[in-house]
Amino acid sequence: MPNSTAKSLFSPELTGLRTIAAGLVFVCHVLEPHADWTPLLVRYGWIGVNIFFALSGFLFTRIYIDAIEQGTFSFRTYMTKRIIRIYPVTTLVLIASFISLGTVYWVDALAHITLVHGWFPQFRSTINAPMWTLSVEEAFYLVAPIGIFLCAGLSRVWTKHIQQKERRTQYMQLTALLLSLWILSFALSRGMVLHYLEARLQFFGTWDDGAYTFTFLGRLSDFTAGMFAAIAMRHTVKIRERAATISLVTGLLLMYATVSYIDTLGGPVLMAQHKLGIVAGHTIALASALFIIGIQGNNPVRWLFSRRWMVLLGNASFAFYLIHFMPIPGMAQVSIGLQSILEAWGMHPIAATAANYTALNCVAIAIFLLFEKPTSQWLRHRAFR
Repeated sequence: MPNSTAKSLFSPELTGLRTIAAGLVFVCHVLEPHADWTPLLVRYGWIGVNIFFALSGFLFTRIYIDAIEQGTFSFRTYMTKRIIRIYPVTTLVLIASFISLGTVYWVDALAHITLVHGWFPQFRSTINAPMWTLSVEEAFYLVAPIGIFLCAGLSRVWTKHIQQKERRTQYMQLTALLLSLWILSFALSRGMVLHYLEARLQFFGTWDDGAYTFTFLGRLSDFTAGMFAAIAMRHTVKIRERAATISLVTGLLLMYATVSYIDTLGGPVLMAQHKLGIVAGHTIALASALFIIGIQGNNPVRWLFSRRWMVLLGNASFAFYLIHFMPIPGMAQVSIGLQSILEAWGMHPIAATAANYTALNCVAIAIFLLFEKPTSQWLRHRAFR
């Protein structure tokens, strides 16, 4: 991100949201053995991934749309900054994982280093399972400028369209338009996945049952939900404060209702057998986008997410997300291994989860402050001096 733009558009509450998203994924993993009594949103903590993807779509659109409209966008600079953002910590975690595992198939290692492993089912969960999301993010990085360019065009057309419209009519029409386009995006997503599967079967003789979940093609609606949320906020400045609370509450209710419905269908695996279950899977992204809009209003949730400790945890959330499932000697996944040890010592699962979360966050914060931040600053200085 360009430094000047990033600073002017910096929203601490969005960084705080990353804390929540990473925490949801964490508790989902470590408390999975206790799914019979844990709350619904804990059992379905994987929704944190949907939040991460929607947040990426929102931030990229908000940060880069002006540069694309003005013709000052540089793809080379953009990708350099993306690499600097993601690779230092990723490389550190991969090296530590390779050392811990001892023996790693070289093709698997190469696929992880280049972050294309998410496209290969046999490598998707071999070294550090949650890293499949980096393959999705990498694909989004490559196509995001095209999507933002289209959003910029949509924004220009809308600006011309609303000149003769009443304000209330403008907002209703904009909502209907963006919602319709988002619905088309998940229809497009399913179509692209199907063509991908057919091409894969035709040319390689293999099938990928996880393509809808673990590839960018299947996750397109997650990113577009965030992108359209950025467009909505761009054109609703005068009602943002009033609309924010409505958006926040609607997003929370929609998220809970969607997860509850998926649970009645038998969970995330069985929901794919139901047409409305598939729609519900995409609806999580819409709920995430509404929540992203909502926390930027003047409300207690924004105040909480903007606290310095929340922002610090949000800044360290990338490292936390990567290390919580990495292998270490004696543990296939450090968070689950540590949870088992703490519970074996007699700690209640909730207390063990709190201690586990605190310990791993201390490591993540140290990585952020002592490695990620200074390394990124040095690389930026070298790349853009």
